[in-house]
Amino acid sequence: MESEKTSVVSSIARPSWAFLLLAFTVLSILSHQISSNSFLPLFIPTTTTRLQDPVTCSEFFLHDPSPKRIVMSITEFGGVGNGKTSNTEAFRRAVQHLRGFAAEGGAQLNVPKGTWLSGSFNLTSNFTLFLEQGAVILGSKTIAL
Repeated sequence: MESEKTSVVSSIARPSWAFLLLAFTVLSILSHQISSNSFLPLFIPTTTTRLQDPVTCSEFFLHDPSPKRIVMSITEFGGVGNGKTSNTEAFRRAVQHLRGFAAEGGAQLNVPKGTWLSGSFNLTSNFTLFLEQGAVILGSKTIAL
């Protein structure tokens, strides 16, 4: 009975090597996480990426698009950016007209600052629809708009 008691007391007083190794590993990992050096950079991001201007989506493009030879404004096709006037036909006329320049490097339609109410219209290849800062196109499912 006495020998069993001393064996239990000695095992508690002297922890096993596996427990010591586990404790050392945990402390080592925690000390790396507290330091300024990144640990496991592939799995734990240490910095956040922030866009230059949260209003634009230009950061999605890795290269600058080639400049278009033909650049026109929606106002040249009768568009009004007051948020009340329907611009569906103006957008359709503009896209139809600028579609003819696809073989010559394409064209760009600029939409100035304002609120442009429009129904649906189809875009074409080799065509850039450029919204200036402050320009908003409000789309509607109504075909008659």
